[in-house]
Amino acid sequence: MSAQEFRDDDAGYLQWLATHRDGFVINIARNRRAVDARTHRAQCRTISGNNPRGGPWTGPYVKVCADTLAELEHWAAGEVIGETIRRCGICAAGEPQASVVSPEPSGPAEASVVASARFRIRGPEPGMAIVEAWADDYIRFEHRPAWEEQLRAEIRDRCRRLEPPDDYVLHASFFGSKRANADVENLALYNIDSFSIAGRNGIRFEHGANVPPGTDGAEFLFGYRYAISPRTGTFAAWRRGRVLASFDWVDMGTILGDKRAAQVWLNLVRGSANVSEVARTPGTRFAVKVEMRPPQGRRAVPGDLMKGTLDGTICAFQAHTDTAALPQVAERLSAMMPADATEIEARLLDVRRAVIGKSSRLVSTFREGVQWNPTDHDCVAGELLLAEPVDDRWAIKGEIVELLR
Repeated sequence: MSAQEFRDDDAGYLQWLATHRDGFVINIARNRRAVDARTHRAQCRTISGNNPRGGPWTGPYVKVCADTLAELEHWAAGEVIGETIRRCGICAAGEPQASVVSPEPSGPAEASVVASARFRIRGPEPGMAIVEAWADDYIRFEHRPAWEEQLRAEIRDRCRRLEPPDDYVLHASFFGSKRANADVENLALYNIDSFSIAGRNGIRFEHGANVPPGTDGAEFLFGYRYAISPRTGTFAAWRRGRVLASFDWVDMGTILGDKRAAQVWLNLVRGSANVSEVARTPGTRFAVKVEMRPPQGRRAVPGDLMKGTLDGTICAFQAHTDTAALPQVAERLSAMMPADATEIEARLLDVRRAVIGKSSRLVSTFREGVQWNPTDHDCVAGELLLAEPVDDRWAIKGEIVELLR
């Protein structure tokens, strides 16, 4: 059977989905350009059910459906303008499905779907390595009410049943509004778990576009999604913009200590990097993408390493402007790093790499140490992926890119 196109025909399209659950769908604008098109599995939540944007499924974006990828590729060869259509980063169309650790849940997750007055949660299920949750408030880092503790425990327990193959990573999404100074990474990951099993090969995170409907169609203010996705996948809710900065492998030493942000910052500002001539406009969203190479024989947990690594990376491409407390800050940093205070002051004030922007207090004194304050509230997506070790040293490479909706 050849590919079938649905245009201004939601009823026909939804009927096709219901009768071809193992099929595939190209979601493409009417101008037939590949740049914003994606290939999905027929069961992908982003192209089925109730449209979260409230509009028709087959309006500005038409749906081209077929039982096999080969049929869609044949259709695209004669119809699509531009490059090859990319696969959906959520459903991983055309990729083998990741496994689930145990088919039967244990602990608090005694059913695939759990509903309460404050939240819903479902998954994982056989053949679908995804955990989804909806709530009328977000899960806090501390001082959580009882229902947040229950939801957090459910997410942690269910995600421990996700076991990624070697070329798969955890893709975590947070949906809903966030405070201006809130970090998506904290909301999706740090407030909940280190995800040492599901994220053992790496973690990708992002701020999703709209909160999808709950399991029963109910509407919630916030949502969470944890899926096992291909390492080569992309962000689902953001398009890649220009590259602000990139760097090849930078040595981090034989020990990655508990002062990771400072260690990453120092090694990056000492190393070489490609930096855009035009800095980011304040408020522009961006992503930090890092690969980490651990020493041979060392077990690395991306969920434990992500915060300090990303904070240090962002700070390496910002500049500190407040000189009042800088001498004291530099002295404290020199006590914890192999650098003297004079070098630290000069590198903090250096604006030549500050493509993310300047900050009056990029780093400040805090108790007996220091506190880094990167502009990570504009970092709405990121990833930390593990690479194969080559020696006894830690190293990272990566890039910072602007993002577009």
